[in-house]
Amino acid sequence: MRTRPSKPEPQGSNPRSPLDPSRRERQIVRILTLLRVLGQGRKPTVHELAAEFRTRRETVYRDLRVLQDAGYPITGDERGRLSRPRLISSSVPDIRFSALELDALLLAVAQAQAALPNAQSLSSAALKLKALAESAQETAAPGLDEMFDTWTCGWKDYRVHEGRIALLIEAILRKLRCVVEYRTPSRSESKTYDFDPYRLLFVGGGLYVLGRIPKHARTATLAVDRLLSVVLSKTTFDVDPSFDPKKCREDAFGVSWQDPVDIVLRFRADQAPYVRERVWHPSQELTNLPGGGVQLAFRAGGPFEIRRWILGWGDAVEVASPADLRRDISQILSSAVRTYGA
Repeated sequence: MRTRPSKPEPQGSNPRSPLDPSRRERQIVRILTLLRVLGQGRKPTVHELAAEFRTRRETVYRDLRVLQDAGYPITGDERGRLSRPRLISSSVPDIRFSALELDALLLAVAQAQAALPNAQSLSSAALKLKALAESAQETAAPGLDEMFDTWTCGWKDYRVHEGRIALLIEAILRKLRCVVEYRTPSRSESKTYDFDPYRLLFVGGGLYVLGRIPKHARTATLAVDRLLSVVLSKTTFDVDPSFDPKKCREDAFGVSWQDPVDIVLRFRADQAPYVRERVWHPSQELTNLPGGGVQLAFRAGGPFEIRRWILGWGDAVEVASPADLRRDISQILSSAVRTYGA
């Protein structure tokens, strides 16, 4: 029997014209931002708005009509054309949270990693969210955020890196090239080079920045805590059009993006239930084996992270393929036997 992790169907979509959830989220954010822009008294043209939102003018016109249909008094120029939209009333209703949204935000704050540098800001934000929740109707009882907790082993303290993280965020938003000084644990000396940051990733208790090293024309992942310095330059960059974060996530096992390979593992029967109850990789396939065991097959890159994860299962797993990974694991276990035998 083979099983694949099921993909949820888009909610409320039209069968003849499906709306991708991420596309819908972008539309909601864009419309709310558009409303805020007009509420501030700005009078941008549709062409300028399209450039700001990185979309087509037709999309901006559609968003404006959505706001008009929702009852917002949006008008155009003296001829009524929406090419220069403006809000007749300067009073824009506040964007409010529903009861369920407030509950979800409180739970998210409770589960946020305490090691992140914005922990203090999250605490103050949580107080405001609690005040909103208590004043709203049909919200969960106070203390909802205390029903969940997050424990992480081996976490890193990023509070000392707060300044560098702020610079990385600014560089990502403004698309500014950085000059970074970086040192890996295996080297005693650091290296300094240009780096174009694309986004921040929080994986396995670690914070990483994903971007491109112009000198080598390749994508790289840097551990934030190994950055000794970050300096913003005045040089802007364009995101590599071949960069596909979704494909990176599908190809990688962790944060190391390398050419993916086919991995086949066989787990002992007593560990099979623990293997079945999680999605270890988006490409995984599970196959029941005689005797109650299970075979896990997936396609991913990042041999160091894959080896470390396999070794965490001890003697409960056997690498069926590829041959070089099987040989590596065998050599590591043989070395461990010699270490413990001594």
